[in-house]
Parts: sequence; structure tokens; C-alpha cells
Amino acid sequence: MKTTLIRLGGASFILSLIIISSPLPAEAQSRSSWYSYMRNSQEGSIQDSERESAVSRRGVSSSVRRKIDKLDDDAVEKLPIPILAGVRLTDLFKNFGDPRDGGDRSHEGLDIMAAKGAYLVSPTEAVVIRTGTGSSAGKYVYTANPGGETFAYMHLDDIADNIKVGSELKSGDLIGYVGNTGNASGGPAHLHFEIREGREATDPFPRLTQEFSLKDRLAAFEQIIK
Repeated sequence: MKTTLIRLGGASFILSLIIISSPLPAEAQSRSSWYSYMRNSQEGSIQDSERESAVSRRGVSSSVRRKIDKLDDDAVEKLPIPILAGVRLTDLFKNFGDPRDGGDRSHEGLDIMAAKGAYLVSPTEAVVIRTGTGSSAGKYVYTANPGGETFAYMHLDDIADNIKVGSELKSGDLIGYVGNTGNASGGPAHLHFEIREGREATDPFPRLTQEFSLKDRLAAFEQIIK
């Protein structure tokens, strides 16, 4: 089992603080090469049964539903980028609705390019409603979020050890690590991030208007160390 200490690679606490306050080197291609690669990719496709089960919250226990009911009724409209460090607002580009599979379908999420292994954290309070590994989504996590929304995180390199169905998250809590699993295998590491209102996918791009502050990053990093 991969642990946080292994992922830190033995780096000192001080060095780690410096790292999280600075951009990480992204495994990034230019936007034009990204579009060219992704146009004919199956990335972002997920089996309907997997998605339906998650967004309908089918099989969620009563105890988990009670946790979900405690979430705020209003959606969080202005969200921080759900990657703790290494991605800036200027690094994001709109790709929701872009053609995939040669134009046979539209992309229903936002792909955020980042270094493999970058920390994926929750941008809001949330309750984990589904985790797993799919042939298309790779390693994934679904969360219930304020306002009745569902957030999906796909193609993860790994899921954090403490994340399971029913886990209650605060903004900045670790969910997992950016990767390229599932049908993104062989391509550049990135996070496929979805926001769904019921079964309808909505564009996350205009809502990602913030970055975690240095104070928030340090607090999140300290929690990760623990």
C-alpha cells in the first residue's frame, strides 16, 4: 500500500513546504497537441452503469445519506482548483463539450493537466459516495457536494488510503493523486473532473475561479503528513 511518507520520498518537512508553495513541473503538452491527442481519444468515457449508480446514489446506506443531508443546500459557485499545488488558474483551458472518439461524443468533464502524483483535494465540504476502478474511468472517486451536486474525479494514479464510502471531507482534504489510469492510459497525466446536477453534466471551467491560498495549502499539507 502506498503511504503518504513513501510519496514524500523522504523529503524534509521544510523542503516539502517549499515544494507545495511553488508550481510543480507538469507533464504538459501544448494546448494544440493536447486537442489533437484528445480528439480521437476515448478519455472521459465511462460506462453508463458506473455513472448512473454514482449520480443516482443507488445503494448508498442510510447512514451515508444522513451525512449527505447535512451538506449545505446551496452549491458553492466559486471553486478552488482541486489540485493542491502545481496548477494555476492560467493553466486551465476550456475543454468541456470538446469532441471525443473522433466526434462521436462530447467531453462531459474538464481535463486539468497536472504532474502525475499531484495531490487531488476536495474543493468543498463533501461526502464520498463511490470509489473504485473502472476500465474507462480508471481509479475514481465520486462525492456528494453542497447544493445536491455530484463531483467526479477520474483517471487517478491512486486513491488516498483513508478515502472510502461515507468519508466526510472538508475543503482541502486529500482525495487521491493525479494519474492516467483507465482509458487515459498511455496519455498525459491529468484529472478528469465532472460536476453533475442530477444526471446532467455542467461545465466546471467558469466556476474554477480560485487557487488554494498558501495558508490553506500549508494546513492541508500538515493534515496530509498526519
